[in-house]
Amino acid sequence: MTYFWLLLFLVPCFGQNTQTTKSVNLTTSPNIKSKIGSLNPGATIKKLKLDPSGKFVKVTFEAYVSVDALKDPTVSLLVGSSQIADDVKYKLISAKQSGNRVNIKVQITNQRAKPFDFMAMTLFKIYASGENVGEFNPFEGNNTVSFGLKKEKHLTANIVFDFKKPPKDAELSCMSTTKEGAEKVYFQLGF
Repeated sequence: MTYFWLLLFLVPCFGQNTQTTKSVNLTTSPNIKSKIGSLNPGATIKKLKLDPSGKFVKVTFEAYVSVDALKDPTVSLLVGSSQIADDVKYKLISAKQSGNRVNIKVQITNQRAKPFDFMAMTLFKIYASGENVGEFNPFEGNNTVSFGLKKEKHLTANIVFDFKKPPKDAELSCMSTTKEGAEKVYFQLGF
């Protein structure tokens, strides 16, 4: 089963790029009746495979949709990934759950010209399904506060959050400032 999922995610990587030469309908299956949209001439697509009839090609393409059209517009990356918010790089090294407690390890790197003040209590939030919000535990963890982190310097913070009940579908939100409109990045914690 693991190989199936690996293959499912890798198949889109092994296609050939091409462009459409005329306006073409998009369908959910190899027929002309299940139209879900269309592409204009010159749209770049990736060919994956030819259907058995030889009349249709399964394709994939990159597209963008408006944030206001989505129920949840956040894009969460997995543990081990890095993201940047306002020139502060966050790398989620690990996330472990033990009952109602979550321990995370995050590497924070300042890429700004000016020093960065890091305070986990105000810049990190963890949410789980069912409106189960993690509460920052100030008595556990280490490196949860650092003032004046200079450009290209980093620190690794071990942070503990307590939940009212064991979290499911937990997501970490990181910001670089508490000001309104600050960029945020999100990580899936894997439990």
